[in-house]
Amino acid sequence: MIDTYKRENISKDTIQFKITIPKDAFDKEYKAILKRELEDTNIKGFRKGKVPGELVEPHVGHTLKIQTLEKLIPEYLERVLIKEEVLPIAPPEYKEFPNLEKDNNLEFTMNITVMPEFKLGNLKKLEIKEEEVSVSEKEVDEALERLQKNQKTKAKEINEDWAKEIIRLLRLDDVRDLKGLRKHIKDAILSQKKLIMHNKLEDEALREAIKLSNIEIPQPAIDYEASERERAFVTDMQQKGIDIDQFLEANNITLDKMREMWQEDAKQALQTDVFLKLYSDERKIEVTEEDLKKKIELIKKNAPENTDPSVFKDAGWKEYIRRVEQKEKAFHQFLDEVIKVEEEEEKEETTKKKK
Repeated sequence: MIDTYKRENISKDTIQFKITIPKDAFDKEYKAILKRELEDTNIKGFRKGKVPGELVEPHVGHTLKIQTLEKLIPEYLERVLIKEEVLPIAPPEYKEFPNLEKDNNLEFTMNITVMPEFKLGNLKKLEIKEEEVSVSEKEVDEALERLQKNQKTKAKEINEDWAKEIIRLLRLDDVRDLKGLRKHIKDAILSQKKLIMHNKLEDEALREAIKLSNIEIPQPAIDYEASERERAFVTDMQQKGIDIDQFLEANNITLDKMREMWQEDAKQALQTDVFLKLYSDERKIEVTEEDLKKKIELIKKNAPENTDPSVFKDAGWKEYIRRVEQKEKAFHQFLDEVIKVEEEEEKEETTKKKK
């Protein structure tokens, strides 16, 4: 059967399709649904499945026509999207619903939100500055004081005896005395600060790269992703038996505020996905079959014992894992590239100053 439809590009992120469902195709599906309805209908004086359609149809006909549309519209839309190679990023928006009162072909119009095309920005313009990380003796002193406050020890002052008790309590096998404990604490604080700085650097690099690439996500896609986060939150609360209003009150936050946060989180996640896809395509980053095999073996190894083994052979699941791995590779290569560019620029600047 040849589908009849018209396509109109409304904007860079919206395509409108006007699709026709032929009357004979609609009637055929409607009769099939009506037949199933009659088979399940019980009316006194008739055997089940033998009730005349003229007795039932006046009461359920309109409802069954709606059911017919609900079945056919997704099928026709999917065929059109496949033929046009269009990938929606949000649920379709009805602009015109079929008129069920007319005895002719049915037409419906939908707007489809798609991701606009973007171009990777010039990453050499990124200005990412690493902050020097250090730990002062005051910070170490404060950490020791917190330990003294939170740990019960015989020694009441911070001295060698107290340090030895703390070392035993915390099972610090490589630490011997107060000096070693101070060093251990200083190293731990330094490590934490470096991690925070690293995460800050990653966030800053992504934000700037997204800005350079002018990645603006269509609002319907953000709304959809945000609604999925809210749905997941509600489901999680229900499964845990937690009253949502009580949860919000206990955490001193409103549902409107959480919705704002879901909107921002959805926007950032979509922008990041688009950027990493752009970067992967531009830098020709690929996940080989060997890479994929190693990743799947690692997932298998760490999977719960009751995991269905068939999932590891599913083609759709494998493709999902491949995409995740590709984004991971793109992300790490992007950071390496940005840092390398930054270092080279600093070296060039230093060389110029020396001259």
